[in-house]
Amino acid sequence: MIKKLLTVFFAVYSLFLFSQERRITGQIFSQEDGEPLPEAYVLIKGTSLGAKTDAEGKFTYLVKDPSFKDLNLEISFIGMDTKVIPIGNQDYFKVYLQPSANDIEEVIVTSSYGTTKLKEEVVGSISTIKMTDVIEEQPAISFDELLEGQAAGVLVEGNPELGGPVDINIRGQGSLTPLSGTVLNTSTQPLIFVDGIRVSEEIFLDVSRVFDGGTGIFNETEMNPLAKIGIQDIQSINILKDAAAVGLYGADAANGVIIITTKNGRKGPLKFGFSAQYGVSDPINRQKYLNGEQYSEVYNAYRTLRNQDPIPWNGVDTDWFDLLNRTGSFARYNLNVSGGTRNWLYRMGLGYQKNQEAQIENSFEKITGNFSLTYQHDKLKSTLKLAPSYTLKKAPNTFFSYPLPPTIAPYDNNGNYTDIDNYGNPLAVANQNRNDIDTFGLLGSFNLEYNLLENLKIATLFGLDYSNKEQDRWFSGANGSGQYNGTFESDGITYPNYGRRILNNRKTTSWNWNATIAYNKQFAQNHFFDIVAGVETSSEHRQYERFNGTGFISPEIEQPYENAGNTRTNKDSSTITKRSLFSQLNYNFNEKYFFLANFRRDESSVFGNDTDVAYNGGIGASWVISKESFLESIHWIDFLRLRTSYGVTGNSRIGSYRSLGLYNVDDDLNQPNGYNGGDTATPDTSTPPNSELGWEKNYKFNIGLDLNFLNKFSFTTEWFRDDIQDMIVSRDVSDETGYTSSQINGADMYNTGFEFSLRANWFKKDNFSWTTSANLATLKNKVTDLVGLSSEFSASSRARAQMIGSSTSALWGFQYAGVDPATGREMFNVNGNLYDAAYIDQNFDSSDYSIIGNTQPDFYGGFNNRFRFFKNFDLAINMSFTYGADTFIDATNGISVNNDIGVRNISINNIDYWQQPGDITSNPRPYLEFVRNSSKYVYDNSHIRLRAVNLGYTLPVDKMNVPFKSIKIFVNGSNLYYWYKEKSPKGLNGIAEYRYNYPEARTFSFGINAKF
Repeated sequence: MIKKLLTVFFAVYSLFLFSQERRITGQIFSQEDGEPLPEAYVLIKGTSLGAKTDAEGKFTYLVKDPSFKDLNLEISFIGMDTKVIPIGNQDYFKVYLQPSANDIEEVIVTSSYGTTKLKEEVVGSISTIKMTDVIEEQPAISFDELLEGQAAGVLVEGNPELGGPVDINIRGQGSLTPLSGTVLNTSTQPLIFVDGIRVSEEIFLDVSRVFDGGTGIFNETEMNPLAKIGIQDIQSINILKDAAAVGLYGADAANGVIIITTKNGRKGPLKFGFSAQYGVSDPINRQKYLNGEQYSEVYNAYRTLRNQDPIPWNGVDTDWFDLLNRTGSFARYNLNVSGGTRNWLYRMGLGYQKNQEAQIENSFEKITGNFSLTYQHDKLKSTLKLAPSYTLKKAPNTFFSYPLPPTIAPYDNNGNYTDIDNYGNPLAVANQNRNDIDTFGLLGSFNLEYNLLENLKIATLFGLDYSNKEQDRWFSGANGSGQYNGTFESDGITYPNYGRRILNNRKTTSWNWNATIAYNKQFAQNHFFDIVAGVETSSEHRQYERFNGTGFISPEIEQPYENAGNTRTNKDSSTITKRSLFSQLNYNFNEKYFFLANFRRDESSVFGNDTDVAYNGGIGASWVISKESFLESIHWIDFLRLRTSYGVTGNSRIGSYRSLGLYNVDDDLNQPNGYNGGDTATPDTSTPPNSELGWEKNYKFNIGLDLNFLNKFSFTTEWFRDDIQDMIVSRDVSDETGYTSSQINGADMYNTGFEFSLRANWFKKDNFSWTTSANLATLKNKVTDLVGLSSEFSASSRARAQMIGSSTSALWGFQYAGVDPATGREMFNVNGNLYDAAYIDQNFDSSDYSIIGNTQPDFYGGFNNRFRFFKNFDLAINMSFTYGADTFIDATNGISVNNDIGVRNISINNIDYWQQPGDITSNPRPYLEFVRNSSKYVYDNSHIRLRAVNLGYTLPVDKMNVPFKSIKIFVNGSNLYYWYKEKSPKGLNGIAEYRYNYPEARTFSFGINAKF
């Protein structure tokens, strides 16, 4: 009996104890991207009891406190705001954490050598761009198109032509722009690394010396090398700006460094992700031209003033823009797979994108892949990353046909294309010609790390960037673009020199290898230091071939170039090698005072034997003031830091053989056996060798202040000055030398400015959140020395000049003073006196120019907002702005009555032209003399741009019977609108229409993102 009673007692007691326990489960996610958060802490508030989430963000915990209903869960994750939730009667918790404004614990990638730091520990100037802040749904070809307005001091000038290079200037232009189109360029673009791979630029620094200067129909189309990277595969972007940040890269870091990290796999079960997007586009900056009747009226007035008989209007009114355009389209599809075990992490991604321009027969397609495999066991870690890509651009080049005379009909009475001399009928060109650019690319890296000791690590990395670009152009003999003077003979038959085939092939193989050793140590209680040292070698080999053939027996049928009656072949190759040693030391005391020093020795093949070695580096320090005792009572300050740096970097990206003499072996079109009937190598006469040519140097100083306050706001302000010395420039030399110019280290300048960045988390509620990020930068520059000159004016007559004491971006020319009502001639103000164009042409030259504008903005930046409301809706708005920048639009020269009437259509603005004495007009009478470089063609480019708006809705899949972890649908608008300070006259053209010759596109799209 007693045994039975005890059994009942213990059973009841066990039930009682069980009733005092409770098992709770849940999953923790990021509010930004919906991804689960592994290793987040879920604790009972006020205790150390709780659990950590697994690879899927899931947790389980058994609460043993009998008063569990009154307890609270405290959920935390690095870089996120801690959230407190009452347990109550809940058994399952699905929690989303918001990013913290107090982001000092955020991990920053500080170099491509595997170094990372907490944001609190970073001494240098580094801007971090989170992909969650960038609206990825924009129809961009490459990620650099998305950087506009995202980081202070980073000025991005997009390229409206599909797949074209994007211009990125970090804290100003780091080298002088050549004033002549025939000399070589020094790269002004930042150094870019993707997963440790140095990305090769596509700048034609060598070919222009050997061949035609990249002009005319021989022009090889430049493509954006960053198009080989799938935007959807990027994890983070870090922009390094000052000497403390870029000094580790030495002689190639003058223009800044961009570090891109792609996504890796995560530990956990197999996961799939899929996205699809489709949209339509239309041009937003269409220039307005005269219609057929207006054109005939102006043309006949022009002829009458020249005592020529008028030509009656033929009744034709062709709108070439409408004929050559359509509604564009955009499509993008992405698929990714990821997962991992204890030792293996993997991720595979595949993307397809097609942008079809509004301009007929113009399109860009790309396929990108991304493969990441990581193995980690005990002390060893290895990572393999591969990113193959294929792009295809079709561009028959019909844009410059838009201003054809409207009095030309596109078809004759028989329905055939109208024959148009020189350029060819653009409709025929689009349908009969071909211009295809195929590019295969591969980015690959293999990284191996081994921990010799707990605080001692060795690592090695090999990176490869390969591209093979083939451009195939066919000019049909059926239209004017493929019809040339002369004849050729084949089998005793004489044929007209019709049809042309041009093949350009460029192969670039670039690799870099480095080995590093990293050591860190703590002394006593408050002394911490770490050091990294390494060696690196790199090589870039370029191979270029061009095949040109004209005169085909059947000129209307596309044929191999070998079938041409006249052929010409050009070949060129170049190799650049570099060897380097580098090191960096970090020290901090009490996590309050931080010091940094870095050093790099570079040896490059592009310079002479006496100047091939450069020594660069930087030092920096920071002081976390908020940890001082005298600020302890100021509770609204979360973090306050002062930092500064100084150092020197360089620029060696100047082409392969700038310091050496070059030779040509050219199988000429008109001299089949080469130079003087033979294959003799002949000296290139563009520039002589210069063994003393050396590195450009950039001395960088930076001081900055970082402030986080009220647990809502983070603010950064910086002032910088970059003194750039020994810039490479071209100087004319005497004809007696046998050369036209010489390359020397012959110019100095500086860039200086302020930068401001603000991030604000205005509201953070379960049903509503609002985050703002904004940045603004100023920039001034000035030329301080031009060796052998006090000034240098452009040989290309485009208002460009360099003058000691003036900005490098100043525009030069004559001040326009309007139209003289008495004579109808353009007038110009020179030293307070008025002169007409004919007098200017005969009596003045470039030495009489004055500054008429400046292409550098006074300030520029971005303003971005993200909203989340009703739990499942999100809205992102990205804007950028520029103020004080002028644009010299010399294209307006080519649409004036004076220059092109009778050959091309002209701007609608020219309908108001002078006809008789007393007329007050905006445009002069038609006459031949006009002044190209004048303030008449300078426009104020100050504007605010609504870059993108994205509205999304995340479906509540946890309440739906679907096999998905998340589903998001969205609509997107990109490149929506410009607000210009300088308004276009009603019904006429202005900066909005003239800013880009090539039409920009506005795109509306919709899509879906799903994870399962």
